Amino acid sequence: MRGRTLLGVAVASIALACGDVPTLPGGIAFITPVIAPSPSIAWGDTLRDSLGRAAPLRVFAIGRGGDTIRTITVRYLLTSLNTGATLAGEGLLVAADTLGSLRLVAQVTSADGVPVQLQSAELSIPVVPRADAIAPTTVDTSSSTLPVNTPLPVTVSGVGPTGARGTVAGVRVRYRIASVYPTSATSLTRLFYLAEGNSVVRPDSTTALDTTSSAGVASRSLVGLAPPAGETGADSVVVLATARSERGVILAGSPVKFTVRIRR
Repeated sequence: MRGRTLLGVAVASIALACGDVPTLPGGIAFITPVIAPSPSIAWGDTLRDSLGRAAPLRVFAIGRGGDTIRTITVRYLLTSLNTGATLAGEGLLVAADTLGSLRLVAQVTSADGVPVQLQSAELSIPVVPRADAIAPTTVDTSSSTLPVNTPLPVTVSGVGPTGARGTVAGVRVRYRIASVYPTSATSLTRLFYLAEGNSVVRPDSTTALDTTSSAGVASRSLVGLAPPAGETGADSVVVLATARSERGVILAGSPVKFTVRIRR
């Protein structure tokens, strides 16, 4: 199965790179990877979207002209054994009462029943504790003079099937610049934005999104620029970080409030 996965992906990639896309049964040129509504699944629960609603896995078949082919049947197969997880025919994934990871692939059959010789790459979804809390990771928010680049990490934790607490991977954390002081200097807001470490997303990013790592940590950095000549710099900037559980409930500790103080 692993070999067929790699072969299918390789065939599709080579054809696209050469500009000559083959047409398979049912008019299919290639299929997308398996798309999950969330990067993780809580133990004993159904895979859910960002609003906490049970949501299925998705795979799309693409035709030679780039159009989506809807007359297909998708079959999902769990490749990880003895996990106790189940997969409904419509792609609804349900985890068992245990932590770990679930691996799966998708196979497509065209409308006329002819098997298509492409199989998706294997997708791995971690089974995690049920998230219920968010807290700031120790960080020095007493900055130096502008310009600054201050990381603002948080850790999400939850309860596992045995009742033990642990960190939670795959939780979306939303950051927002809430205020810049002094508030009278409204022009100062354009001098601050959120970035991924040293990587600038765009110069007006007053909001940002990150997903917790395998250690349960998410982080974005507050970047501040020096004010133009003749303008007084800011004294402090407040950033809020908020997260929800897999069922859409605001986590205890949200919003985490970071106050970055700037020395003049």
